[in-house]
Amino acid sequence: MKRLLLCAAVAIVAVGCQNTSTTGSSTRTANATTPLHAGEDLYDSRIPVPLLPRMAAHQRENMRDHLAAVQQILAAVSAEDFAAVETNAARIGYSEQMGQMCERMGAGAPGFNELALNFHRTADTIVPPAKARDTAATLKAVSATLQTCVACHAVYRQQIVDEATWERIMSGTKQSNGPLPGKR
Repeated sequence: MKRLLLCAAVAIVAVGCQNTSTTGSSTRTANATTPLHAGEDLYDSRIPVPLLPRMAAHQRENMRDHLAAVQQILAAVSAEDFAAVETNAARIGYSEQMGQMCERMGAGAPGFNELALNFHRTADTIVPPAKARDTAATLKAVSATLQTCVACHAVYRQQIVDEATWERIMSGTKQSNGPLPGKR
């Protein structure tokens, strides 16, 4: 049974970690305001999420922590340690602070905040089956949570912008719902 659970957990993580972009990832410099490689945007039709370099780094750090929490949840499920499942699910669940951070990070990309909040609320669905020690339902909730990751990454990508561009975008989002720079 534990072997089956471990195989299921690995499959869930593999599906959740699929690269949904049509280009490989690239490293950007801290002051970059354009893609590192000429023409990169031509092959990546996802909606840009404009972020200052420090915000982008913070967002990536949070996403890596979310992925680590999911890995720890799966390890805990395979060990039948449902208290650890609950603890790690709480790390990625919804909170007012997380909601405010998602709103700030996605302020320049219409619809981003809704998908980000959906991730955290879906992560909240992991706790009830863990409390009930229901392995199958817990794994189903983890799978649904990972699917929200896949869906968001399929639609959005980071776009590093400078301070002046950020201010212009933020003033535009407060005044109108018109198109944002880089939006297709």
